[in-house]
Amino acid sequence: MLSSKHYLGAAIGILLILLLVIYDSKSHFDQSLINVKRESGSAQRNWNLFYGQRFVYYDSSFRYLDDLRSIKALIEPKQLILSDLSSSYYAAAILPNYVPNVYRHQGRDKSVGWSKMLDNRIACNFHQDDGLNNFKKFITLESLQSRKKKRPKFSYILVNKDLNNRNLRLDCIWHRRQALIENIEKLASEIYDGEYLRLYKLN
Repeated sequence: MLSSKHYLGAAIGILLILLLVIYDSKSHFDQSLINVKRESGSAQRNWNLFYGQRFVYYDSSFRYLDDLRSIKALIEPKQLILSDLSSSYYAAAILPNYVPNVYRHQGRDKSVGWSKMLDNRIACNFHQDDGLNNFKKFITLESLQSRKKKRPKFSYILVNKDLNNRNLRLDCIWHRRQALIENIEKLASEIYDGEYLRLYKLN
């Protein structure tokens, strides 16, 4: 027969699981989140334990809508925009442009030049002379290739200044954004500076 210790251990285990479920499901009952999701027609669900819908939802493109709408009025459609990975997805969802910055398992290897540039983090080292020069070489080569193969032209760099979006922290372009901002005038001109987003056009 089971001893009282076994029953106590089982009870503690069940209680811990129950507390974990309650903790992770709190956001489902957050009235402010419920309201904002209703207003936007969001279909978000929890993705992972401890990375619930609050993070998934609020770290989406919603807070960048004003900036993206302003940028949409300024840019030339069907051109390439480089940004950190998360911001590239936000841009692709709203702007009439292409983004080459994708995860490896989503087809990056199909674009050899971009794959090499992203994997070698060339766009993350603007604070180093070699990094800046390597990026200049990449731009020149990509420009030639895009004309030759009639591909969309690499025209814009989008910098996200948001310090609170957890998704952005996964990308070196975001981590090195200040170095990019300080050195990018050698390659591009700023055409928009909003609350969260800054857009540059390559010279």
